[in-house]
Amino acid sequence: MARRRSTSAMPMLALVAVAAAAAAATCAEAWNNYGERKFTVTGSVLCQDCTKNWNAYAYNAKPIPGSTVGITCLDKKTGRTVYHATDKTDGKGIFNLEVPYAVGGASLEPSQCLVRLASSGDRGCAVFTDFNGGKTGERPSRPSQLSPGKVAYAAGPFYFTLAQCDVKGDACY
Repeated sequence: MARRRSTSAMPMLALVAVAAAAAAATCAEAWNNYGERKFTVTGSVLCQDCTKNWNAYAYNAKPIPGSTVGITCLDKKTGRTVYHATDKTDGKGIFNLEVPYAVGGASLEPSQCLVRLASSGDRGCAVFTDFNGGKTGERPSRPSQLSPGKVAYAAGPFYFTLAQCDVKGDACY
């Protein structure tokens, strides 16, 4: 004798399928942002003095407290700017920019953000350089720190230099 399937089980099966799909989508979204609501971009701003010998110039750059670094992020769907923030460096020349993963219904990804120098905290060392994209900008690409409650990306270090070190034209810094 053939068994008849109950039609009341079908709505229950559909409900379970919808719940599973919603859970999978939520997990996928949480995986993209590591389950956090914001990410941090951190780095440093330094002064390179070209009047020193090569080792001092290349390896002994001094931190610039009070420098401003900005971040601009685009909506990953529309490509429009939806977030901009700045941060001043601390006494050690370190900046920390906190960015939400979502702003007004727009989703942000670190790779859709641009971090760059805005101003120097030292009037004597205020010529922008493009080392590590300080002048044109750098896009955070991979997390440098993942821990419960924190997703951090590194940017820079970014450099300013002295006025007498400024090279005009197409020279590389």
